[in-house]
Amino acid sequence: MSTFTTNENPPPAGSCLPEQLQPNSQNPSPSAPATTSRSTSKDARPTSSVFARNEESPVHNVPMRVIRRPLPSELDEEKVLGFMEEMKAGDTFTPIEIIKVKSPLKINPTGPPETFYFAMGGCHRYEATKRLGLETIRAKIIEVPASQMRIYLGAGSPF
Repeated sequence: MSTFTTNENPPPAGSCLPEQLQPNSQNPSPSAPATTSRSTSKDARPTSSVFARNEESPVHNVPMRVIRRPLPSELDEEKVLGFMEEMKAGDTFTPIEIIKVKSPLKINPTGPPETFYFAMGGCHRYEATKRLGLETIRAKIIEVPASQMRIYLGAGSPF
């Protein structure tokens, strides 16, 4: 999977995603309706149910192509197929949580930081979205230091 850097273009106002990673606005994903941020604060605390629940954190339409799933999923096939049918019918799902890490690569520790997006949960929603070929998935983005992600990724960590 390719790595995406975000040094060139700053994120658009109200988005954690750089411009080149924004979904094509002329062809939005049916499973990822446009959302607006209800909170504009730049709070340094994590905003995930894993870390600290914050119902006010914004929901983004994250391109599937930038998301890494480093841990294998154990899928319930019936659940995935059910989610696919519900998505086709236009149902909106709870956003998945994406972990955003900005860090130089392990092979070039003095190089510029690169941005990584990891999905650790939401495997059935992710798989249904992927199988339907949808461009984006609704997600809350949680910024986490690389040192914390290394604990979960172990030797497979790119940073």
